[in-house]
Amino acid sequence: MENLYLNNRFLHIKPEELTLSLDQVNRMSLDEIVELSAVVVGSHNSFSRGWLELNGRHYIMQRIFENAGLNNCTVPDMINELVKEKVSDEDILQKHPLLFDYLVHYFKTPEKFFREYHMVRKYAHWKPRKKPLVLIYSELGRKFEEVVGEILEETGIQFFKYNCGIKGCEPDFIISQSHWMDAKLSEHTVFNSETIQKYEPHIEKLTIIYLRKTSQLEYKRMVSPKTELVHISYFIEPLPNERKIYYNDVLSEIEKKAIKYLV
Repeated sequence: MENLYLNNRFLHIKPEELTLSLDQVNRMSLDEIVELSAVVVGSHNSFSRGWLELNGRHYIMQRIFENAGLNNCTVPDMINELVKEKVSDEDILQKHPLLFDYLVHYFKTPEKFFREYHMVRKYAHWKPRKKPLVLIYSELGRKFEEVVGEILEETGIQFFKYNCGIKGCEPDFIISQSHWMDAKLSEHTVFNSETIQKYEPHIEKLTIIYLRKTSQLEYKRMVSPKTELVHISYFIEPLPNERKIYYNDVLSEIEKKAIKYLV
């Protein structure tokens, strides 16, 4: 176990203060999971690296839920209160994200939680019962990010992901210490987020790659002295025709699904 603490990037973290979302933990690399879970379980445990590779994410989330006061005693009571308020899955996701993470982590879906606790009739009163829009857009955003990563690799742009070493910043693609990239589903999304304000103080250049065009402005333009907004087509253009066709088809499907769920 001692080797897991050698050059461990998370030794400064206090497990009792750990706050991450399930999505953030799932996005961590295997090395990051091993190092963080080693800190979470503590040096007094003799778990091997292989064991932490298999179980580390679970123990990290277990600690996060514990810090938030979520367990098999408190969660049913919280759900009962929410049912009385007639909230939906989407309400939980937006108002109580860690509670939703708890249900997904331990039960896969909120509905399975209700089945487990014999509350199916109560769940039937939830409106709507469809997958939350916030979750749908999150999944589409993740898919777009994956495709952007594949395109960047094919065009020879080297990058690594998420861990820039600056607290609170998790850029999708790190080109260098001074140049980060982020992927957004829609052109206007960047103006409804804190990405520019959060990232610009730490870098010289920010490139935001977007899929859906929502204005009549240029497909590639500067939106601040440091930030450029670039349509994904600019990165597809250098590829061979057959790859252009493939990626355009994939991206078209993502865009169609995003538009489908617009209110």
